[in-house]
Amino acid sequence: MAEQEPIFMIERIYTKDLSFESPNTPQSFTMSEAPTVDVGLHTETHEVSGAPELMEVVLTVTVNAKSSTSTYFAVEVQQAGLFRLQHIPGEHRPILLAVHCPTILFPYAREAVADLVGRGGFQPLHLHPVNFEALYQQAQQEQLQHTTQ
Repeated sequence: MAEQEPIFMIERIYTKDLSFESPNTPQSFTMSEAPTVDVGLHTETHEVSGAPELMEVVLTVTVNAKSSTSTYFAVEVQQAGLFRLQHIPGEHRPILLAVHCPTILFPYAREAVADLVGRGGFQPLHLHPVNFEALYQQAQQEQLQHTTQ
């Protein structure tokens, strides 16, 4: 029996959810204090019901810009992708889902964040690139440390 060719393919990329809040406008536009900007990343993976070869990966990017006394803005973008994984050996699936899929999704989320912040009246915020492979390796190390303790 011939071994089947592995398939990793993007089926669809879409925005699952997004939110922009600027609770202190218009006062935010006159504040002289530069905000501190906190960026959070979270990835979830779900098998699509009835289609085990399809995986939904959702990259959530949260950004909060605050001064010492108030919030300039808060953004949350859930950028999702539907990926076809067929005949992929089990040991390769985690890195595809935790590294390659978020790497594909991040530029879309980055663009959405910049657009939302700009539409909110602020200077567009361009997030720095993210090394999802380094984050994956760090998570693997932390998990290994927790299991050995």
